Amino acid sequence: MPVFLSAFARLQSWLSPASDQTLSVKAHARILRVAGPIIEKLITDDKIGESYRCATSHWFRYDVPPLEYYHGSTSTCVISGPLLKHGKAYRPTGAIIQTPGFDVRLPPEDAYDLDQQIQIAIENTIADWGADYHEREPAPEPLHPPGPIVDLDALLDDTASVFHPDSLETRFASPKTRKQRRSTSSSKGGQHV
Repeated sequence: MPVFLSAFARLQSWLSPASDQTLSVKAHARILRVAGPIIEKLITDDKIGESYRCATSHWFRYDVPPLEYYHGSTSTCVISGPLLKHGKAYRPTGAIIQTPGFDVRLPPEDAYDLDQQIQIAIENTIADWGADYHEREPAPEPLHPPGPIVDLDALLDDTASVFHPDSLETRFASPKTRKQRRSTSSSKGGQHV
């Protein structure tokens, strides 16, 4: 019976695409805290929702979940999950490289090394572009104007005079009193300060 209901629902969605469907999701609360907002963004019926759906469309092309997806003009590199524990570190399950002429699957260590190399190349490219941009464009105005200059030595000095603008007089700040620390013993024999 579920097969017929599924086929009927598919046929109904083709015949009347404007009809709304109900989606019910049952998952552990820990999972829903993360997945719930993603699901809401994916099903939003606007340009933002369409962008989310396009950005995640590659998720279902592979038999394992992609952790990273790097794509150039003709080549792609997919770092595959889930993560595997390798000593104290984690490594991807592998990688898939697709480029004109050949496709190759990499083992976890090679996938990790390639992922690190790509991330370094991306970081260097962004930093270089930012430096070039900074040289070409004037510095942006600060969001918050600088505040008044404060003499920290005078603030920290207990004998410095303090100006009170309301009374227009100068008074000496009272010397700060030092609080004594009290030690207590706990029932476990340790001493807390």
